[in-house]
Amino acid sequence: MKKTLIFLLAVFFYMFELCGQMITNYTTNDGLLEDFVACIEVDINDNIWVGTSSGAQMYDGVNWITYKTDNYPGMADDNIKILHTALNGDIWIGTNYGASKFDGVSWITFNNTNGLPNNQVKSIAEGPNGNIWIGTSQGASYFDGSTWNNLSYSFHWSGITSIAFDSQGDMWFGTPAGGITYFDGNYFTDTLSQGILSQ
Repeated sequence: MKKTLIFLLAVFFYMFELCGQMITNYTTNDGLLEDFVACIEVDINDNIWVGTSSGAQMYDGVNWITYKTDNYPGMADDNIKILHTALNGDIWIGTNYGASKFDGVSWITFNNTNGLPNNQVKSIAEGPNGNIWIGTSQGASYFDGSTWNNLSYSFHWSGITSIAFDSQGDMWFGTPAGGITYFDGNYFTDTLSQGILSQ
């Protein structure tokens, strides 16, 4: 009897807690551009940015603002693969035709003709100093606010799908088929197939 009472009380409190939560699902019926969402980020003003294969959107909690190449020709493409909201307020998108930066007014695109090692953008990250790092299918480069700098290192052929910074500011590059590459600012260290770091 005592165990049954404890069980019922536990179920009651669990159900009470669930009732206090609210989950909202947004679809095209609510203004979302497309139900297939490839990426999502929150900017410094708590606006939600969504990347789809039909363009990017910003949701301020009330209104959806849509960004497509039809109205914003400075965007590289409508098929957004990755988004990054920078600490300075800029919005970055990655596509198969380059990366684009939105400063709140206009978009500007960077590709292999003006800064990137390759047009197929697979990752975007922001360094501790504010530099924007772009991982592509053929290497990485970073934007310091005015110029691009390419890393002169042969990353794995599968490209760079993730970039992370540790507490020391050192970089970690992830690849889909080549493991991890570590960069301390001066030297690169690759993983071997056994997972052992070797310089």
